[in-house]
Amino acid sequence: MVHKERITEIESLRGLAFLAVALQHSIAHYSIVAGIRLEDGILMTILLMAAKFAVPVFIFITGMVLFYNYEGQFNYFTFIRKRLSDIIVPYMLWSFVYFSFYGWNEGFIREGWKWLQMLFSGKSSYHLWYVVMIFQFYLLFPVFRYVIYKVQKVIPPRIYMVCIICTGLLFVWLTDNIFTIGDIMARIHLPVITPMFTKYVDRNFLFFFFYFVLGACAGMRPDLWKEWIRKGKWIYMSCFLVLFAYYTYIVIESFQTPSGMVINFNKVNLLRPLMVFFLVSSICVLYQLAIWIKESGRIATNKIFISIGKYSYGAYLAHACMLRVSYIFDVHLFVQWPVILRVLMSFVICVLLSYFLIRWLSMFSIGKWVGGVPVKRKKLETKAS
Repeated sequence: MVHKERITEIESLRGLAFLAVALQHSIAHYSIVAGIRLEDGILMTILLMAAKFAVPVFIFITGMVLFYNYEGQFNYFTFIRKRLSDIIVPYMLWSFVYFSFYGWNEGFIREGWKWLQMLFSGKSSYHLWYVVMIFQFYLLFPVFRYVIYKVQKVIPPRIYMVCIICTGLLFVWLTDNIFTIGDIMARIHLPVITPMFTKYVDRNFLFFFFYFVLGACAGMRPDLWKEWIRKGKWIYMSCFLVLFAYYTYIVIESFQTPSGMVINFNKVNLLRPLMVFFLVSSICVLYQLAIWIKESGRIATNKIFISIGKYSYGAYLAHACMLRVSYIFDVHLFVQWPVILRVLMSFVICVLLSYFLIRWLSMFSIGKWVGGVPVKRKKLETKAS
């Protein structure tokens, strides 16, 4: 691993992505509560579309950081050992916590086996699917690394952008043929492999790989990536705004059903061909925002986002639990408020509790195993202060 100067806007980008995840899950809970009105649904849709970037941005960051840091000699076993301690151990702990919410009703061995199955599928809680999906990129990183560097050596620099666009179009084709591919795999019926294209298709890395590749390209040449972000603003901003308006319209339109108004957000599933264009443009918009936060000169604001980004993985693991706590506050204090205000209050409470819990735990040696905050980073901060 090559030690390079940190890309400081990445931490802010992580912080923004975590906030977006917490907001999305707050919206999902309140979209089905009694007393919701059309105006609540409209505002929730706008907030949801503004936060839809979360997962693609996290994947993009993973690709960018890996390809920026791991240049030259690479030891796969050291690499995986670090990811197991920083990612999988905290994931296992929180998976056990969420599984325990269901209660242990069938004996230790039977329940233990059930938890082990949920551990591999990410089913212990609705948000843990992401860890199962993203860890596939870590496992396959040498493959991505070999292919991307090989392509980089073979093709001339002037057609790099053409290759990225072609890869993106291949990705769009994949998302457009998810069900066809699933039907083929169901007929083949391969153990482990087939379920990844049918039952667990939403956590199959193949249907998220382009965001990782885009991050890899940015990580190999962050200077060129930032230059493109600045020069191509009118392209991705136009795409983002047009698709933002389009998806907001079709989601709100879907609320009216023959049986009355039903708030649902099925039309903005991540695994849709047109959504790819919206999500890629969202990555660019958010990266530009992260650069602006960094260069705005607002030191306090920058520090807040960097700090949230630093503890974002642990906060992500914990936030579903903290949302449950926020609902207790909601029942006792906010239940008479308009639904959209209840969404925002639960979101704020969830973010604060998740962030401060992981930050507090990181002060102890157990913090590494609970939140994935590297001990080395904490020591460096102590020395710097």
